[in-house]
This record gives sequence, structure tokens and C-alpha cells, in this order.
Amino acid sequence: MITIESFQLNDQNEVKDFVLNIQNNEFLLGFSEMDQPDLIDIAHFYRDGGFWTAKSQNEIVGTIGLQKIDVHNAVLRKMFVKKELRGRELSIAQKLFDTLFEEAKMKGFQTIWLDTPAVATASHQFYERNGFIQSDKQNLPNGYVFPDKNSKIYKLTLK
Repeated sequence: MITIESFQLNDQNEVKDFVLNIQNNEFLLGFSEMDQPDLIDIAHFYRDGGFWTAKSQNEIVGTIGLQKIDVHNAVLRKMFVKKELRGRELSIAQKLFDTLFEEAKMKGFQTIWLDTPAVATASHQFYERNGFIQSDKQNLPNGYVFPDKNSKIYKLTLK
């Protein structure tokens, strides 16, 4: 059974290792922990948004974060699902996204932004299926930190 939980401090190292493993061993992105301040102190970085984990038998199998930029804009970050558990059968990505989406609406955000590696084509399909449209760097709100590692930009307008 898959459960979606709010981030717990004792999951800090497991989340960091989980994310870095997918970024670097699966997608070969070359990110370090130092490139990503959110991985160093998850609870502090996401305090005004939220961060959630998907767990199966107490193992982290998915993550998603909502970073507040300003009263209107937030960023979806660190959406990852363990490779062997991806797909519609378990719908882990959808459950994580639905949790983030409801929280973003509750907090009154108007737009959710994200950047995703150009090589992650399955992710692009997922985001588009959930209402995101492709945008570009020039449209990003002030305060958005863009990693500029050959990524695509997407935005979702909340109603």
C-alpha cells in the first residue's frame, strides 16, 4: 500500500539520497547536493509551501515539493517516483500531485511553475495531462531560481 505523508525531519537523508539517485544515476543530470539548497534543509526550504513523500512499507518511493515564491506563485519541485513503481497502475505521481494541488489551492496560489529535464519526456506528458502548459524563462516570476540544465518550463493556472 502506498501512503502520502507530509515530510518528516527523520526522512531528510533518505529523501536527499532518493532524489540525487534518480537525478544522477537515471537521468545523468550531474546535480550535486550543493546545487540544490532545498535538499540541504527540506523543512526550512518548503515551510511556506509543503513537501510530501510517498511511502511503501516505510520506504520512500516518491517525493514532491511546493515552494512559495510570492502570494500568487509557487513552484512544483522534486517530483520523483521510484522507476519500478511508475505508471498508472499505482498512480503514485498522480497521488503526490493531487496532494500538492489541493495544498496550493488552499494556500491561495494562482500559478504553479515547474522546470523539468528535457530528457524526462514521460514527465512532460504527465504535466500536460494535468493541465500544465509549456512556457519559457522570460515568463518566470521574480524569485524563481532556474537550474538551467537543459530543462523545459511549465505553468499551471489555478482556478
